[in-house]
Amino acid sequence: MASQRVLGLCNLNFPVRIVILLIFVSALPDALVVPVLKDLFADRYSVSAAQAQLFLAVNLLGALLAIPFVKYMRTRMSGWVVVSSTALVDGILLAIMWLPIGFAGTLVLRVLEGAVDVATFAALFQMLGRHDQQHRAWKLGLGATLLVAGLGIGAVLGGFITKVTGSATVTLLVGSASCMATGFLAIAFRATLTRMAEFAKGAFMQRQLDEQEFTQKPGKIWPILFMSATDRATGAILTAVFASFLLSGLGYTPEQRGMLVGLPLLFMAIGAAPAGWIADRFGALQTRTLSAIVYAVALASVPFLGANTVVLALVLLILGVAAAPLLPASLALVLTTNRGMTGLAAFRAAGDIGYFSGIVVAIATSAMIDAEQYSVQAGLVCGFALLHAVATATSWLTLRSNSISQEQTGA
Repeated sequence: MASQRVLGLCNLNFPVRIVILLIFVSALPDALVVPVLKDLFADRYSVSAAQAQLFLAVNLLGALLAIPFVKYMRTRMSGWVVVSSTALVDGILLAIMWLPIGFAGTLVLRVLEGAVDVATFAALFQMLGRHDQQHRAWKLGLGATLLVAGLGIGAVLGGFITKVTGSATVTLLVGSASCMATGFLAIAFRATLTRMAEFAKGAFMQRQLDEQEFTQKPGKIWPILFMSATDRATGAILTAVFASFLLSGLGYTPEQRGMLVGLPLLFMAIGAAPAGWIADRFGALQTRTLSAIVYAVALASVPFLGANTVVLALVLLILGVAAAPLLPASLALVLTTNRGMTGLAAFRAAGDIGYFSGIVVAIATSAMIDAEQYSVQAGLVCGFALLHAVATATSWLTLRSNSISQEQTGA
């Protein structure tokens, strides 16, 4: 029975299944355009490939705008209303981007789309995390697994759709349809989602639940945001620099590079739910800290193992397993701060900032180096691994006493 729970095969009631389905469907559009960015914007609007990357970058601005936006919505709307309204608006914005409105107009809409996307994320993960206080991280891990799966499938689907239809713009319509489906599903199951929220706090009115949330004293969240930023920054370095690192005279084929880059991501997705179960048993902060230490050490060792494929693959497997608890444990820690959807939106925004920073540093470094590319890339990976370790140590020292007191109160 315990093994079934670790794998997420039991105790999944109907409301939880609805929420993780919504997480999966809402995640599909986020990566649809990534593999066809050049076709979608560089070729369509005659901008450079670097300018086309702005479509991903301006999403960061939208994520920052989402924080006050989410706080405003959460005090006035129930969770299912937030999900349905923001998902429907997201779908409408993506559909408008399909029209020939120019690159500048597309970027403006992308900022707005980034804000409502973060609001959808925050509302869904709050529903999931607050539904079961005893197994919070486990269910957040299930959500994280479906989130990563949605992103991965979306990326594959984007390339496939473009190849079949011969037009990259169709990905925007598919993304719009996915967002619309999320919104309509939330409306269709609004009674189930409302009962789920009421059960979480033992209240009969969503309005009462909201009032309870905002009368609680909020806890420290900046250490968790710091961890989120470094998690995503190292992820960006791993994907942006690692593939190039494998090209630096090491002789790996494109198939081998794809396998090695995808290996940690696969194990991260598969391991998120079991890792969440472990976090519930031994504490989110403790699980997160130990995993982050292994993660940082494994990441720092990667540049020195490129010539040995077997050892490199083994370390990347360890890296993926160590990364699995990071998201569910961090989400569980955010929810313990009593900041509700606003805290989750800030968590998502901090992660986006970290990812954007990692990409910018990788691009800037690649442009500045030439003959010493291999050594500089190795130093870059090690530097971000050190930054991740610093974030882990800082967060542990800051949150430890608070975490211990909360566990004693819960006991």
